[in-house]
Parts: sequence; C-alpha cells; structure tokens
Amino acid sequence: MIAFTLSPDRSAIAFGGDLLLDGAVGTALVVALGGSGAVVFGAAAAWLVSLCRFPGRSVFEWLLVVPLAAPSYVLAYAYTGITWANGSAIEVRGLWGAAFVYAVGLYPYIYLAARAAFASQSACALEAARTLGASPWHVFSRVALPLARPGIAAGAALAMMEIAADYGAAYHFGLTTLSTAIFRAWYAQGNLDAALQIAVVLLLAAVVFLVLERRARGRAAYSGGSTRWRPLPRYQLAPLPGLLASAFCVALIGLGAVLPLAWLGRLALLHGDLGDIAAPFVNSMILSASGALVTLALAAAIAVSARRSKTIGKLSLYAAGMGYAAPGAVIAIGALAIFGFARENEWIGGLSAGLALTALFWAYAARFSAAGVQPIDAGLARLSKGLDASARTLGAGPWRRLIRVDLPIAAPSLAAAALILFVEILKELPATLILRPFDFDTLAVKAYSYASDERLLQAAAPALLIFLAGLAPIVILTRGIARGRAGQA
Repeated sequence: MIAFTLSPDRSAIAFGGDLLLDGAVGTALVVALGGSGAVVFGAAAAWLVSLCRFPGRSVFEWLLVVPLAAPSYVLAYAYTGITWANGSAIEVRGLWGAAFVYAVGLYPYIYLAARAAFASQSACALEAARTLGASPWHVFSRVALPLARPGIAAGAALAMMEIAADYGAAYHFGLTTLSTAIFRAWYAQGNLDAALQIAVVLLLAAVVFLVLERRARGRAAYSGGSTRWRPLPRYQLAPLPGLLASAFCVALIGLGAVLPLAWLGRLALLHGDLGDIAAPFVNSMILSASGALVTLALAAAIAVSARRSKTIGKLSLYAAGMGYAAPGAVIAIGALAIFGFARENEWIGGLSAGLALTALFWAYAARFSAAGVQPIDAGLARLSKGLDASARTLGAGPWRRLIRVDLPIAAPSLAAAALILFVEILKELPATLILRPFDFDTLAVKAYSYASDERLLQAAAPALLIFLAGLAPIVILTRGIARGRAGQA
C-alpha cells in the first residue's frame, strides 16, 4: 500500500515542479494540435450540411455526431491495434497520434455548435452577399464564418476542455500531460502534494476554458440572429464538389466511428472472453445507473432552483459548470484530500467499500450535473408561469408543485437527461480508476488495464461495449434535434 503524506519536502517540490512543467507543455501542445484539427473538421462539416446541397446531406447531418459515442481512449486503443496489426507505414502513436484521435473523436463538439450558429444566421445577409456576386467561398469566409465565430469558439473551448482533462488516450500514447502527471505523481511516486499542485493548475486551465466558452456563448446571442420565416439558402454543389463533400463527411464518420468500431468488433469476436468481462459489465451497469440517478436528482434540483430563484439559480448553474469543467482526476483528488482530512481528525476510519462508492457518486454528481441540467431546464421551459401561479394559488407548496406539476411536465427531458448521464458515467475513467473500491472493475477500468499491459486484443471487448452503449442515445437525440429545428428544409 502506498503511504501519503501532506508534509512538504524539497524533493517532492522539485519533483512536482519538473512534472508540472512537462505536463503543462505537453497539455498545451496536444490541445493546440488536437483542438485545431477538431475545429477545422467540425466547422467545415457544419458549413457543408447547413448551407450546401450534396448527395447524402440529410443523413450526414445526424451521422456526423456519432463519434461522440466513443471515448478518446477507446479510439486510441482501436487505432493502435489497427496500425500495429496491419503493419501500416503510418502509425498512430505519440503526440501526432493523440492529436489525430482527439481531432476525429471530438470534432462533433465544434460541429454541433457551428451548425447551430449557421442555422441561426440571417437568410437576408447571406442572400445579399450572393446577390452582390460573392462566390460560395467568399460567402463562407467573409459573412457566415465571422457571424458563427462565437459559436465555433464555444465548441472549441468544450473540445479543448475534454482534451486537457483526458487521461486514457494521453497515457496510452505515452504523453506527459497535466492529467497523466497527476497519476505519475500519485501512483509512481506516492507524492500526494505534487499531485495536488498539478491538479490545481489543471483546474485553473479548465476554468479558463469554461470562461471562454461562456463568453463566446454570450456573444453568440448577438451574432446575426433574425426572425426569418424561410430556411437558409443552400448552394447546390456541382457533381464533383458534391462528391468531394460526401467523401469528406464519409471520411469523418469512418475515421471517428465506423473504422474503430468495426475493428473492435472483429477483435471482440475473435479474442473476446465474455466470462472475463461479465463482472465488469454488471459493475458498470449498476454504477452507471446508480450514479445517473444521484446526479439526476442534483441536476433537477439545480434546474428547479434556477427557475425559482435568480440568485441561487445562477450560483448553482455556475457551480455545476465549474464541476463539468473540472477533470475527473481533479475531482477525485479533491475527494481523497477530504477523506484524508477526515481521517486525520479521526472522524472516519479506513476507506471502506461503502465510503469509496459514496465518494465516487459524489464525484459523478459534481462532474456531470451540468450535463443533466440543460435538458431538464429545456423541459421546464415549457411550464408556463400561469400554471405555476395557479398551483400556488390553490395552496400547493414548493415540494408539491415540484412533484405534481414540474416533474411530470419535464418527464421526457428527465428521461433524456438520465440517458445522457448514464452514458457519461459509463465512459468516465480517471475518477472511477482512483476512487473505485478494491477489486471493483468497470468496463472502462478493464479496457484501460488491458491496454496498459499491452493486451490490446483483450481490451477490444470492453472497449466495444462502451462504444455501443453510447451509440443509441446519441443517434436518437441528434435525429430528434435535426427533425425539430425550425426553418430547416
């Protein structure tokens, strides 16, 4: 067992400083490279499906979001296996391999934000540019792109937060980032002081990305909205450009989902051991379902408080946003620090399985409550003020109004939020890896353990199950968004 001490010493500080510097440089490089690729892919795809006509556009519109179902570490395992087994001249490894995986796996963040920004632009402005003789490229670069820049920046900030917080893919490719540095300081050196120092820096970086995302989202409300009743004018691409556009969308979907999914499926059929992953599968289902219920309750409380009290609601929403911006490793380290303080004051004894699960549920609720607040808040927005006032007039108290009025109306949104939270918790690796009880493996932990031991064939089956579990809800939700957007052809 590793013993931790909270008393600083010079060697610990020196070790933490060197590791912190290396981690900061590594994080900056992979965020810049992976984030830039994701922005290019996401913005280009959003422009094509929003403002152009080409073969397969209506299908690509929702299929382009499918790569979000796969965690970055699953894509990393898949591409390492593909290039290693086939003896490819182009190997996916190191910094450039990680940047490629992040770009093809996280571009949907930018795609969704940019697509929403393009869809909200004024049809009059785009038609005026076309009337004045502007080519499609000039309309995109001089009119549509500047108007959509805040939305793209918001999506880019979210993607970069994910890259900075990711541990599994960065570790698999041998990178020293702030996330991997936390684990190195803690597991390899038993130095909790250095781990806490690095965690603070990573949290500050996450807060910076969160502030940038919120500011970009605020500016997006004033960037070219209109009350148009007609859909955006779309360019009919010529046959060759249309085929190239289709090929580009196929490549993104293939690289981000189809190719790694097919490869993992092949390996799982040939080398998968159902008996070996049965217990992790059951653990994952129980943990994800229980964690989703706990997080859903917190998200519902935050959404309701935001509607009934502006001050408390704003503080709750900002706190939830801070939690979502904080990496799982940082939240887990914070939970361990609280546990260490409680143990030093003899409030508790050892970290039992019950306490470990409690800390894990707390970490899930702190990390993902913001992801549940958004759909619940959208569902509660359908509740008219008159209905709430009528219930109050009839003598219904806050709890009765919540149970009898608010939650039944928001039931579909609650179901969507529960589904999202289930998938997010199922994919979560760092917090689960740190806080789980002894000998309590999940699919994510099992896949990570196999990949860490260079047993990529055995890692395929748990990685595939994680991938498949996220596919159905993402496809359902994105297809619903595509059908429900007003003014679209």
